[in-house]
Amino acid sequence: MSQSDTKKRLINSAINLFSKNGYFNTKVSDIVKDAGVAQGTFYLYFKSKEEIFLYIVEEIIEKIKQQTEKSLKEDLPVDKKLKKFASSVFYLLSEYKEVAKIYFFHLLCTDEKFQKIYFEAEQMLKSFYLDVLKSYEDKALLTDILLGFGKRLLEIKFLRDQKPIEEIIKEFEEGLKLILRKEK
Repeated sequence: MSQSDTKKRLINSAINLFSKNGYFNTKVSDIVKDAGVAQGTFYLYFKSKEEIFLYIVEEIIEKIKQQTEKSLKEDLPVDKKLKKFASSVFYLLSEYKEVAKIYFFHLLCTDEKFQKIYFEAEQMLKSFYLDVLKSYEDKALLTDILLGFGKRLLEIKFLRDQKPIEEIIKEFEEGLKLILRKEK
């Protein structure tokens, strides 16, 4: 098995176990057992359980960053661009729902490394919204409203209340209409 295959197996096992058992109930020994590798192999790739979780979170953030860059290049009206972007991010996060839940509800409150990643991701989203909304008079305020609204939908409606992703996207689109209708 190649090194990249081994690393992928460790990551996939970690995602699976974090999703099933939670972060605090998953041990490195569980991850290596699930991946079918020796305990020492884990430490060739990651120093700790925290590091592999951090790696997974950073991978998700990178995918969101790629989607942000792709969305900025699309020649669409503002509302369609924002809807398409939000939809793609919500679908991406739905693929990693349990990891997102652990991140937002457990680790974000307790760990500075995770807080730093969160604030960097928030800044990336803020820059995206400011760029998309550049023709709006109150673009800074609209950006803050959209960030807060999106975060609430993600954390409360999707992660806590377990609403279907389609319902979350529909609610975002309806909120977006209300937010943008008084502007421009």
